[in-house]
This record gives sequence, structure tokens and C-alpha cells, in this order.
Amino acid sequence: MNAYSSIAAITLYFIAASTQYRLINSPLSYRSLVPGLLATLCHAVAAFTAISTPAGMDLGVIQVLSLITWLICVITLSASLRRPLHNLLIALYPLAAISVAAELLIPGKQQFLQHQSPGMLSHILLSILAYSMITIAALQAIVLALQNSMLRDHRVKGLPSILPPLQTMEAMLFELIWAGFILLTLAIVTGGLYVGDILAQHLLHKTVFTVLSWIMLAILLWGRAALGWRGKIAIRWTLWAFAFLILAYLGTKFALSLVTH
Repeated sequence: MNAYSSIAAITLYFIAASTQYRLINSPLSYRSLVPGLLATLCHAVAAFTAISTPAGMDLGVIQVLSLITWLICVITLSASLRRPLHNLLIALYPLAAISVAAELLIPGKQQFLQHQSPGMLSHILLSILAYSMITIAALQAIVLALQNSMLRDHRVKGLPSILPPLQTMEAMLFELIWAGFILLTLAIVTGGLYVGDILAQHLLHKTVFTVLSWIMLAILLWGRAALGWRGKIAIRWTLWAFAFLILAYLGTKFALSLVTH
């Protein structure tokens, strides 16, 4: 089932991306929307069957990456129904297809979680959702920075011509930041409630970097509301918050591998 759904997702993602590329200057069309929706459905089946196995939940790097790219596509596709963001899918669909192919072809190191309490599972799910949302915000910030730079240099062809206006992109960025901040808050709270001895589980550095990311997002949202922060300031703070989350995740993987060996 996983192989069939993975192959279907990869095929449909490339069909949707090529169709959207041909309609790059047109509004969102059902010709790209339908294969995109079908691709995300097949991707969901592939991602969740790869994570939920008879031996327990497999949360290896490849499995989590596939889940994150699926969430990115779902969120962007949903947002494009009310805002002109569908051209971003031209780049996101191939990335999702690559993550599905990696999940199918690369034998990752299995990391099973067995007999976890509902509270612990909720913490894991919220953490993945928060990481995904802040990853999308970081990608949005990078695109916004490129768009802003090109417009300042009076380069109106190419990327700026196919992207939504700066105001729309910036509004979308802060919507993503708010969603990521709320999810990260819930992940931190559930972690405090349901994770056992942090020191014994070698999770102290992960907690520190995650809290630093949360603080940076909180300051950014306060600055937006109180001081009207936008543009370069918003982009810089978003990317720093994302960098701390990457350090939290990769640092944990590195520390646990050292402990294992």
C-alpha cells in the first residue's frame, strides 16, 4: 500500500507542478488543483503508513521530513484558495515528491516509539506541527526577502511577476508565524507535562533551543503589534527562530547518536 501510494503521489505532484507552471500567469485552476489535491491525499497515506508501523511509531528523519513536506503542501494549497499563492506550489510540489521518493527508496534508521501515553503522543504531534509551520514561515521569509530585494533593484520580471504582492506575502508570513507560535507553545506545555526527566533523556539542549525560538517568535509578534515591525526585521527574526529550532532538532539527534554509540 505504501509503495503504490508513494508512486501515485510522486506522479501526481509532477503533473500538478507542470500544469501549474503552464498556467503560471493565470488564477488557480481546477486543472492544477485536482492533481494537487490527489497528490496530497496519496502523500498522506504514504507518510502515515510509513510512520505508523506494526512495531510502533517510526519517527526517523526521512519519515518526519516527508510528513513536514506534506503539511507544507496542504497548508499552501489551502491558503491558495483564498490568496494568490498557488505559484509557490510550482517549487513545493517537486520538493514533496522528492521527500516521498526518499521515504520509499532510502532505508532510514528505524526509530520506534512504543507504548507511549496519549499525552506524550500529543506532544510529539504538536512538535511536528510546530516545526512544520515554522519551516513554512522560514521559506516564506526567504521568498519575501528575494522578492523585496528584486523589487528594490527594479527587477520586476521573473520571480516578482509570478508572486503575490509584498503586502499579501507579508500578511501570509505573520499568519504562519502566529500559527507556529501557538503550536510551539502547546508543544512546550505538553512537553513540560508529559516528558519525564529531561536530563536523563538528554533533552536539555533541545528544550533550551526550543524555548529560545519561542522567545524570538514572541518578541517578533510583539514588535509587529507594538512597533509595526515588517520587512527585513520580520524576515531576520523569523529565520533566527527557525535556526534555533533546527539546532534543537539536529542537536538532539546528534546527542542521542553519541549516547547510543
